[in-house]
Order: sequence, then structure tokens, then C-alpha cells
Amino acid sequence: MKELYPMRGVITTVTTPFNDDLTINWSDLRRTAEAALEAGISGFLAPCFASEIDELTNEERYRMVTELLAVTHQAGRGIVMPNVRGKTKDDCVEQAKRYLDLGVDGVNIFMPTVTEESYRELVAAVDALHPPFLCLQDTKDNELSAAFVKSMFDEFESFRCIKIETANPGADYTAILKATDGRMNVSGSWGSDQMIEAFDRGIHALMPSGLFELFVNVYRLYHGKSREAAMKLFFDILPIIVFTRQSDSANLSLHKWYFQRLGLYTTTKFRAPFAVDAIQASYIEEMIDRALYIRDRLPQYWQ
Repeated sequence: MKELYPMRGVITTVTTPFNDDLTINWSDLRRTAEAALEAGISGFLAPCFASEIDELTNEERYRMVTELLAVTHQAGRGIVMPNVRGKTKDDCVEQAKRYLDLGVDGVNIFMPTVTEESYRELVAAVDALHPPFLCLQDTKDNELSAAFVKSMFDEFESFRCIKIETANPGADYTAILKATDGRMNVSGSWGSDQMIEAFDRGIHALMPSGLFELFVNVYRLYHGKSREAAMKLFFDILPIIVFTRQSDSANLSLHKWYFQRLGLYTTTKFRAPFAVDAIQASYIEEMIDRALYIRDRLPQYWQ
């Protein structure tokens, strides 16, 4: 019988730092990954949507994984889990092979469900490669039912984890945990504005972008001190998170600008058509001020 896969904490979804000419700034990527591990991040989901995965070449995707693996190996901690995303099943399988050859800790399938039959065939093909673990991304675009997840959990040995960012994530966390008798490792992501509820429901990990110290400390306070202590920090950072939930542009812009303020990113450029208007830009600066103020006072939440 499968046991619960031990992936816990905050797995950051990696944004891509670009130079002015929109080539990838690899030194910024490494520097930010090092800062993430220092802050207590448990690992990296990359490349992923936050990385602008559809704007990256396959070789850029593989190099991103290589760079992150170098950082985690040097630090002696942290997992690297890339997204498998392609136009066909064969594309996805080839990507998974390349990632596994690089030595990743697991892979995440980030693909829409055309039919349950075709999705199961894709999962079967990747499972046949024997990854250390396989994670499936459950989104508003595929809405994997608890019964379907349970059937694949029973059938495919490597399928151990699921990342849920559906329209109603709370109920889905509970349904999948119940269907798998608590043996499926469940992560939240876009629903980070409900992270305390998610922890109450028993999720094991959270996969947000950026704000490393803030997310890590909410998780650690909840699991290591008290729910009340975690709630205090959560409510203080909630205005920041709520702002980022309005759009992908607002979310990714805030995180890139935050990294630039910290001296981790050289630019805040995107390849994808992400943009904010003048009012949002002003508000982002206010929210970054708030984040830095809280970041400097994190020890107070542990008193």
C-alpha cells in the first residue's frame, strides 16, 4: 500500500528573470533560488506557468532545471519538480525523459484534460518512465474528479502528489484526501489567500510564487507554534495576496518587482503580454513596502 509522499512546506513556483533583451538572466535565477532556500523554501516548481513556460524554448526549460538542481545540490536541500507540458503525448513523454535524465526529484503534469481516457494514457506513459514521484496539476481547465484521481492513484505507482488550483479548491482538497484515505500528498497554489483553511483541511504543501519568508513563516507558525500565531501573520499579509489574485499580470508583476527591490532581479521584464496600469503599479509599490515591513519584523510573530 502506498504511503504518504513526504513533500511538505512551501514549494515556490519560479518566475523567470529576463535581461533587457529578453534573454534569461541565469545569474539572477541562481541568486533568487539561493535566497529562497535560505528563507526556508522546500523546493521549486519550474518551469511552470509563473515561469512563462509557454514562452520558453525546450532548451531554456532544461537549462532552468539544470541551474536549479545545481543550487539545491550545493545547498544540500530542496527538491526540483518541472512541469511536463507539450502539444502531444509524445512531446510530454520526451520532456519527462529529459528531465529525469537531468536528475529531478519528480515531475508535474500540467496539461488540460481532453477526455479522461486520453489523460489516463498520458499519465500511464509518464508513469512508465518510473519517476521518483509524479504530481498532477488539477486546475479550472481540467477539474479532475476525486473518483478519477483515486482510480489513477491506485493504478499508477509513481502518482503520489496533486497540485490543486480549481474553482473550489477547499472542497476538492477534502474530497481527494478522503478518497485516498489521506495517502495522496495534496498541495494548494492559487488558493493561497485561503491558506489557513487549506491547512485546516490537511494539505501538505503550498505552491505560491515569491514572498518566500512570508509564506514559509505562516506555514511554520501553523505547524510549529499555533494556528492563532499563524493567523496573525496571515491576516497581515492577506492584503498583498488578495491584490495578486485579481490577475496573472498583477500577481507576476508584484513578485518580479519585489525581487528587484530585494536586489535579486536586474529587470522586471516579461516575454508574455503581462502588464499593469499606473494605479496598479502604484499599489504594487505600496504592497511591496508592506511586505518588506512585515519581513523585517517576522521574529515578533514567534514571541
